[in-house]
Amino acid sequence: MIDKDNNGIHHNIPNARYGKWEINALGFRGKEIHWEKKEGNIRIVCLGGSETFGYYESKDKEWPSQLGEMLRDQFPKVEVINASVAGLNFKKKMDYVKKYVLPLKPDIAIIFGQRFLPYAKDSIRRGKGNHLTNEDKRKTLDKPDNVFIVCGRFLSKLGESIERCFPKQLTTHISAWRLRRRIRRKENKHLINKEPMDELPESFLLEFETDLISFLNYQKENHIVPVLSTFPSLITPFNKDTHKNLLLATRLIFGVEFSENAIIHHLEKRNQIIMRIAKQENVVFIDIDKLIPKTLEYFGDNFHYTNKGSEIIAKNIYDILTRYELIK
Repeated sequence: MIDKDNNGIHHNIPNARYGKWEINALGFRGKEIHWEKKEGNIRIVCLGGSETFGYYESKDKEWPSQLGEMLRDQFPKVEVINASVAGLNFKKKMDYVKKYVLPLKPDIAIIFGQRFLPYAKDSIRRGKGNHLTNEDKRKTLDKPDNVFIVCGRFLSKLGESIERCFPKQLTTHISAWRLRRRIRRKENKHLINKEPMDELPESFLLEFETDLISFLNYQKENHIVPVLSTFPSLITPFNKDTHKNLLLATRLIFGVEFSENAIIHHLEKRNQIIMRIAKQENVVFIDIDKLIPKTLEYFGDNFHYTNKGSEIIAKNIYDILTRYELIK
């Protein structure tokens, strides 16, 4: 459902369909919209990644869709467009907006889900690639035989079926053991006998800050009112032991170069930067991270939401839009 154009910008494939996910003719999730904005209409674009695109929610329950429903009766001339792309590179976000979003002539941009750990991980790995031997590079590029891939998938499915018969506590331990095993494999591949970082390098935080300021100014220059939000996540320093497996999965996905402490440090530091920049740049700000309860009733995993979680996000954004009379 996602493609990369000639400039290396990820975007949704127009008219793509997969299960509950549907992309309209213009390449955005949700119902069809006109290319030309009708006179007197107000367009709100929601910019984020998979947490905004929608993942665990039922069809039409991702927060941009719920926000549109909340606004429809009182503000019939307001269009909410889910312009997010799952996995959009943080460094390419401005290019994506310029090419795919600006032609829609949006009036308000809700900027959500500023996630830069994948970019930091890729940067570190590219840097390390210069020090690998030819043998190391060959091993990295080697792919297992297709027969082993098929057998592995079959055994994995068989194992999942058997595990359903086990008590929940046992399956939790099995899941943790598997995650740790996969993490060790990635550590052997990417850390090369080094310890993972306990804090993100200050250079990445400064780069994130610079890029976010540029992105906000870009919105203003194009007569778009930015609404900046913190990025809600489930795991905090206080509940990390309760959600140990989710923390392990987060580290596995977003980079074994960073320790569990570094993952949590990144979550806290990033939202502090967002809050500071919102005040510094005088943009409308909402601290969604503080407003959504940190339980599995509202989160499907560390970064994605349930129907209830998305409802809370939509309701609080609705309140901000009406409180500041941004859609009057």
